[in-house]
Parts: sequence; structure tokens; C-alpha cells
Amino acid sequence: MASPVSKEKLSTQLFRLEPRIRYVAVNQGGHLEEMEQSPAHPTYNPPESDVMEELIVNPTVLEIAARRGNIDMRGIRYVVIGYGTQFQLLMPYAQGHLSIGVELHDDPVEIAKKVTAALNLKA
Repeated sequence: MASPVSKEKLSTQLFRLEPRIRYVAVNQGGHLEEMEQSPAHPTYNPPESDVMEELIVNPTVLEIAARRGNIDMRGIRYVVIGYGTQFQLLMPYAQGHLSIGVELHDDPVEIAKKVTAALNLKA
């Protein structure tokens, strides 16, 4: 992975790290810094619904899961949502979250482990 001072987008780094990743969004402090579809994978839905998911749904899901995890399970590493068209990985990241779309035939836990290791996130 690129160093923290790199100007390369996180989505670009992750698409290179794991070609099975189809979508990456980065929400920091309630603001979308990135929302990118991999050129190798077509989108399944309009970007307007992705914006609402990243600003409302995903932060709420992570907050609820983290509250439970922080009680007596040593926090949260990631959440996997199984939609009808793809898996969505949600990970706490810096001052917000990282959201990664993965095909249904791929292993979201394997990809989550690869990403958390590459970004030095809680494993």
C-alpha cells in the first residue's frame, strides 16, 4: 500500500490490492471523500442510492454494531451485509468508515482480512 503521505486515492490502492473489489467509498466525519466504482465491475445501482447508503445507512449500521462490540467483545473489526446483488463490507476507518463492495461469489471475510492487514486496521 502507498504511504500515508501518498496522494493516490485509497480506492485506487484497494482496487490494485484486490481486483475482486468492485466498489470503494470513504466517509470521513460525515463527508464522502471517495466513492468509486472499479472499472472492472459494472455498477448494480444508481450513484444517488450509494450516496444515501454511505451518508445514512452505513454509519448507522457501524455505530450500532460498534456499541454492541464495545460492551464486552473488544470492539468491531467489520460488518458484512449480504445484499441480493453483492456483499458490502463496512469497516471503521480513521474518522469515519470504509465501504467495500464485493461480488456474491467472492469471500467477503477473506477480502476484509486482506484489506485490514494492508491498512493496519484492527484485525
